[in-house]
Amino acid sequence: MRSKRFAVSGVVFAMLVLSAMPAMANHLTSASATADCNGYKLTVNASALTIGVQYTIDYKFTLNCNGTITEVPGTIVFTATATTATKMVTVSWPTHPLTTNCTVTGTATLTNSGSTVDIVINGGSSATLSCGGTGCPATIGFWKNQTKHPFPDSVQENGLTIGGVHYSASDLLTILNRNGGNAVAILGKQLVGALLNLAAGAKHNPTADGAIATAESLLADNHLNLLSSKVDPSSTLGQELLAPANTLDGYNNGDFHKCSDGSGLTLGD
Repeated sequence: MRSKRFAVSGVVFAMLVLSAMPAMANHLTSASATADCNGYKLTVNASALTIGVQYTIDYKFTLNCNGTITEVPGTIVFTATATTATKMVTVSWPTHPLTTNCTVTGTATLTNSGSTVDIVINGGSSATLSCGGTGCPATIGFWKNQTKHPFPDSVQENGLTIGGVHYSASDLLTILNRNGGNAVAILGKQLVGALLNLAAGAKHNPTADGAIATAESLLADNHLNLLSSKVDPSSTLGQELLAPANTLDGYNNGDFHKCSDGSGLTLGD
């Protein structure tokens, strides 16, 4: 009789231990985004999912533009086909492009479990988007002359993330000086030049902003690296890369020849 009591007590104890242990729940493992003055590309990773179950990810970006706060919410709904999932969305800001300098932060939540993570934006917990410049954009030759025209401090210190790839200031100078009949190199020069102009306080142009967004999407979607990738300019992809390159060449030449090359750029800011 005593042994039965011990057996029953053991079962009860085991049940209590099991009930006290946290159940394995679906959760978010990470969330990251690249953001610019036009919008963002968000990537969210989830794990411990149940195949066949529908899940909802609610996310929210907060824009602080010169003290004006704007909440930008979004939702991703999907049905799990595996125990892990990676979901991506590319969205424009409600009013785009942004025309003032803004700081952006964000969070993402898997509503089924309440699992919440901060969104890593452009490599950090927050990102500053330089969208309010008034200067005249400069040519890539302007930026190649590092003695007279050093990169803006923010770029010199932190580099730039382009098409989902981070490049140091040294990398950016290498890209500006790449040569050869290569569509990636041709686009890279003009794209880096345009982004340097904007970081230095150049004015935005909607046509150029659209070309930047197109260029970054092409680079990311085709897993292209501005330092090493090569694409034949005569190929279909090559022609797609050259289209925004030509547009940005016009922007980098005094905003399509509307102003004096490089005038008004707040260099060093």
